[in-house]
Amino acid sequence: MSVVAQRILRAACIRLLAAAAVVLLAGLAGATLVRFAPGFGTDERELDSRLSSESISALRAHNARDANVLVFYARYLGGITHGDFGMSRTFPQPISQLVKERAPATIRNIGYGLAMAWSLALALTLTATAAQKPAADIVFSAAAGALISLPATVIGLLAVIARKPASFAIAAALFPLLYRYARNVVQSEWERPWIMAARARGIGKARTLLRHVLCASAPQLLALAGVSLNMAFGAALPVEVIADSPGIGQLAWQAALGRDLPLLVTVTGIVAAITLLGNAAATLAQQALQPEQA
Repeated sequence: MSVVAQRILRAACIRLLAAAAVVLLAGLAGATLVRFAPGFGTDERELDSRLSSESISALRAHNARDANVLVFYARYLGGITHGDFGMSRTFPQPISQLVKERAPATIRNIGYGLAMAWSLALALTLTATAAQKPAADIVFSAAAGALISLPATVIGLLAVIARKPASFAIAAALFPLLYRYARNVVQSEWERPWIMAARARGIGKARTLLRHVLCASAPQLLALAGVSLNMAFGAALPVEVIADSPGIGQLAWQAALGRDLPLLVTVTGIVAAITLLGNAAATLAQQALQPEQA
């Protein structure tokens, strides 16, 4: 194994250990916030007039088990070691089954949204860079500026009105950020002296862009790719609620409304893990492309 490969492998192990520690801390922080949120421990089933006083007392005793955050989290982590994430209070199902059922919808929404956003952002970036026309840049930047000023919730609502899928709203929320950053990176590389020399020697714009500019911009675009995964997941949470898409975002919203502590801690861990793994993958890819800096 080469020295570069050893460094990348060592960096990957360190990042995985750090990610595991951060996920554990994120779960504990999420549990603490839910525990001290207003209304924790209340159960709307107590309002059911058909329940006897013994049933209501049993409900209160069951909810009181999670009053101590540290005890709850220790019990939760103990269950995870056996593959048991606990039972959801909002839904009468195991949490692992709920996540398994909802994850495909979120993966599909994020996957299609990222594909559309990146395709459009790169297409417009390459078009504006090749054209070098102020008019084209103004039009594209104005479109991106109009979208970036809208919250993901508003974009999701507009997508519902237009009868577009949740992935379309996620793409619309991501596109302006991807375009503005990619445009700056590619334009900066386009103005490098060696690129200008290549163009002066008669090398075509398409060849220069695809073989030289994009290759030189790859490390920074890969870093943006890792961040875009986090942004897509963040946009998917409100969009899935507005679009009524049965994914993790909608599940998290329903769990928050029901103050479902075990489910909220699980969702918090999933979000933290995706964020950290996305950033770690982008960093390792950068190191692979730039071995001299690994």
